[in-house]
Amino acid sequence: MFFFSKKSKKNTNKKLKILSGYNFRYRNVGKHSENTIIKYAEHFNFDYEIDKTNKFERHFYWLKIKMLIDNLQAGTHEYYLWLDADTFICRYENILNHIDKKKHIFVHNQFFKSKHQTKLPYINYLTWGPNVGVLLVRNTKWSLEFFKNVWNKKKYLSHYWPDNAAFMDELGFKAEISKLNDNNPPKKILNKFYFLSGIWNSMPKKNFKNPENDEVSNYYFDPVIIHLAGIRRRDRLFFIKKYKKFFL
Repeated sequence: MFFFSKKSKKNTNKKLKILSGYNFRYRNVGKHSENTIIKYAEHFNFDYEIDKTNKFERHFYWLKIKMLIDNLQAGTHEYYLWLDADTFICRYENILNHIDKKKHIFVHNQFFKSKHQTKLPYINYLTWGPNVGVLLVRNTKWSLEFFKNVWNKKKYLSHYWPDNAAFMDELGFKAEISKLNDNNPPKKILNKFYFLSGIWNSMPKKNFKNPENDEVSNYYFDPVIIHLAGIRRRDRLFFIKKYKKFFL
């Protein structure tokens, strides 16, 4: 039998609260992410809440959406920063100094080598869309309604990008979850968004160990946050062991 503490928390500052979470199965990755979150939070006197639960009503990926909704409803902080448990903060840079504070939601758009094929040899579509591993959210009614709408998109419960696909749908970046001509984000929604630089969500290639791999790279030099998105767990552990000297 194992024991797994439910939460790590600090609540003293109402400017920004960092949210994250992982379960027992993911602990060998999540504990390293948690260490960097706590160092970053303490440096800037930000609050944090890291939910370590083994039971959740949906796929664990949806925890971010639920925690954001719950915290937006509580309304205790001006901003909430969600960080996936495979993100690792590498340097002290205050994210609030790098945004347009009139916007509501702040996310990085990554590149995709599209699943849609062209009819021309050696030519591929390159699309882009949000990656929700790093999400900064301003505490507004609009933000709350946006995430409630994301939560209610139950058709994505079994999708291979469950929470991310629902987010893409609500935003209108639908190229990789539907048809190319469905990609038509409404201006009234886009105007609420600010797209973060890639240094806030720098993603190594899934097959980062193979230098001959021709996968599209979303890695940015000198990152604030490294995100091991889509990488197999054993490769994540290899990456952590080899490169954790660059983490906080």
